Amino acid sequence: MNLETFPLLETERFVLRQMTLEDAPTVFEIFSDGDVTKDMGEDPFDSIQQAEGLITFMNNLFHQNKAFRWGIILKENNTLVGTCGYNGWETHRGSRGEIGYDLGKKYWRQGYMTEVLKSVIAFGFETMEFNRIEAFTNLDAEPSMLLLKKLGFNEDGILRGYASFHGEYVDQRCYSLLQREWLS
Repeated sequence: MNLETFPLLETERFVLRQMTLEDAPTVFEIFSDGDVTKDMGEDPFDSIQQAEGLITFMNNLFHQNKAFRWGIILKENNTLVGTCGYNGWETHRGSRGEIGYDLGKKYWRQGYMTEVLKSVIAFGFETMEFNRIEAFTNLDAEPSMLLLKKLGFNEDGILRGYASFHGEYVDQRCYSLLQREWLS
């Protein structure tokens, strides 16, 4: 999987584009909210330098062909409202990618992430040619679980001790969507 240029996606209400350091103040605002970061295994940001570091890290992963994350831009006011993308992919033992997403709290429960992820999933199956897209949630991440089910994902089960959150290993739910399911 080798993308030459960072992909640009567009939906009815959003543009998904590469983040730049100019986005750092808004990324900081989003990631300094403990409600947003609680399911990421990260403490809320306490400095804009952390936001700058995240943007640089994500852009470096794209250049290393390991992952990428879009900034989600609301067209009506050109505001960054969250991020989403592929946290990585596997092409050696099959073709699959792992999606991740977050949204500023004031934008929750407005159908934004449903709209955005439909485009991200289509890109994964059509452009990246994934056979399977996976997502992982904490066991109590009810809104995320409902979102994934709404998008057609199936729960594959609980992976014991799968992720490290604040120095402790925690269980996570694994969800997946196959290309043939998406196309039907």
